[in-house]
Amino acid sequence: MRLFNGLNFRILILSVWMLFLELFLIRWISAEIPIFAYVSNLVLLACFIGIGAGCYFSNKKSSIWLSFLMLTVIALAVKSIPFKIITDLLGGFGDSLIWHNALAPRNFIPVLQGISLTLLMFGMVALTFFPLGQLLAKMLASHNKIIIAYSINIAGSVIGIWLFSLLSFIYTTPLIWLALSMLCGLFFIEKKPAGILLFLLLIVSSFVIISIPANSASLTLWTPYQKLDVYNIRHGNVDIGYRVDVNNANYMELLNISPDFINSNLGLFGSNISDAVRFGQYDIPYMFKEKIEDVLIVGAGAGNDAAGALRNGIKNIDAVEIDPGIYRLGSMLHPEHPYEGGRVNMYIDDARSFFKKAKKKYDIVSFGLLDSHALSSSYNNIRPDHYIYTIESFKEAKDLLKDDGIMTVAFAATRHWIAIRLRDVIKEVFGEDPVYFVIRPYGNVAFNRGWVMYVIANDMSALKEKIKTHSELSDYIKNNSIDFVGEKVKLTTDDWPYLYVKEPVIPIMHLCIIASLLILLAISGMGLFSSGEHLNLHFLFLGAGFLLLEFQNISKASLLFGSTWLVNAYMISAILVLILLANFVTHYFKIKNIKPFYYLLWISILIIYLIPLSNLNIYNYYVKGTLVAIFLNIPIFFAGVIFITSFRDCQRKDIALGSNLLGAGIGGLLESVSFIYGIRSLLLLVLCFYAFSYIFRARISVKAGRG
Repeated sequence: MRLFNGLNFRILILSVWMLFLELFLIRWISAEIPIFAYVSNLVLLACFIGIGAGCYFSNKKSSIWLSFLMLTVIALAVKSIPFKIITDLLGGFGDSLIWHNALAPRNFIPVLQGISLTLLMFGMVALTFFPLGQLLAKMLASHNKIIIAYSINIAGSVIGIWLFSLLSFIYTTPLIWLALSMLCGLFFIEKKPAGILLFLLLIVSSFVIISIPANSASLTLWTPYQKLDVYNIRHGNVDIGYRVDVNNANYMELLNISPDFINSNLGLFGSNISDAVRFGQYDIPYMFKEKIEDVLIVGAGAGNDAAGALRNGIKNIDAVEIDPGIYRLGSMLHPEHPYEGGRVNMYIDDARSFFKKAKKKYDIVSFGLLDSHALSSSYNNIRPDHYIYTIESFKEAKDLLKDDGIMTVAFAATRHWIAIRLRDVIKEVFGEDPVYFVIRPYGNVAFNRGWVMYVIANDMSALKEKIKTHSELSDYIKNNSIDFVGEKVKLTTDDWPYLYVKEPVIPIMHLCIIASLLILLAISGMGLFSSGEHLNLHFLFLGAGFLLLEFQNISKASLLFGSTWLVNAYMISAILVLILLANFVTHYFKIKNIKPFYYLLWISILIIYLIPLSNLNIYNYYVKGTLVAIFLNIPIFFAGVIFITSFRDCQRKDIALGSNLLGAGIGGLLESVSFIYGIRSLLLLVLCFYAFSYIFRARISVKAGRG
């Protein structure tokens, strides 16, 4: 059998298409409809449910045109106002935070409206993948070498991941993603005039809908992480800078507040502009210490913090920013040009990743506004900034301070309990309360966005003496003090990093969505069972265990390498490569007895649970990357052997694959357990799922000898 015969090639193209389309919809919908960024794996679960249901009903009539039609409908829905208000309808609960969403009284009707719109979008995404699942199951079932067929499926998924990652890295837009998705689908439509005409009609309609401007931005940039919209800011006839929106939410201004510009335009800023600059979040850190030589800025953004350091005469500035697109905007557009001329050493990296690599000591470590509006990964509920504001993160930052160094943290704490949490986390690390106060806007142009500023030092007595002897600074802190008395909150750690969740419970917004999806799945399940077919529980529990294991592995990898798109792509690829290896081992050694692999699976999960990940934090980046990928994902190899052996031997491969993907959807819903017990607890849930898969394997009928 030729490896790339017609059927193998079709399986490969379909697999590339499915993974690429999955990442496209996750990225696009999450950027345009914020609720899908904050309940991050929702679109992913819809993809799994759609593919799983399609596999389950592969013996029913299918039409690939449904996928094209739903893509057009989704494009219209993403651009429409009703879907964009889901965040306002569901995001006002007081136990968690969504940026720029006001806390307001809730009643049943708006919540019901929000849930209905969310389920409608969820259903449309699932329907998009339903025909693809049917097609995949049919092709796998018709293949005479199922392990080879499934391996091609996995290889295509790896290609799909890196193809989308590459396109994201080079700043392509959803139009390009849609075009490639549609072109992949061309392989699976009938090449008749009517079919070609319908295809052209749908793709043109989708392109026109996506191309309709949603705002008056002068520039829109799709970075590897998020959508950036840039607007010119003018007062009268004077250009004073730019506003940058992240995923349709106001995020930052790039303003010219250099002394020369201010002195030339005093009428724009008001009489208090001098104080506004001196006591603003970008300049005030340099009032707390004499003889500042080396400064580290994390969350450097488009250059406001670096410009503040330069205005204060700092010579050695290291700046860290995770998003190359934001740095690119700063380099092109910031009126003070802080990134020009080599005055700032720029590092495109995650802050936690940089902390682990840095060898230099600093007079000041300044945390800029790292608050997240979106997620770099839609495979878990972790936002990029979650791991920045934990006890472990501040300990790493503290280790980079000189003996007389200070750390400053600016944060838009729009909830009282978030401000308290940050204060208490800093106190836990340094052993003393930080100095904290509110940064207030001045003048006609409000450019101070820090809201709360925390200042802590290795030598607190020296810091307090400095404040005491600086009368203006002392008066400013007193006049802008804030009272944090009376409320105790859970501290954020690398195991429980949920900065924006008030206490260890599943947030109400998540509960509403999870409950609605479970009801929807239960109703669908009744339809499945009434059809005379039953879910294969062995494969269902394998799928649930696999997705939860993938979630927590990506979360842990973020701790060592940062929450970057490259880390996510690398870890998912490592998982898929280990599945390929499992397929090869099963095929080559003709494995029959999987009981030893269950023992190895359980033991490896327990080892990961018991051994701290910090033991793998060795300096060599590439060695560490290899060791972490193997250490975290070795259970997936054992689970892969179990899956492919069972899949090879089962009679109804469509039911098995459908059950596995539906189980992955259930596992994705249960990731929210980590809100209560922490990320590490997911491993215990994974153990339970794999134990149940072992129990139910003994109850299914198998057909030996097929490979």
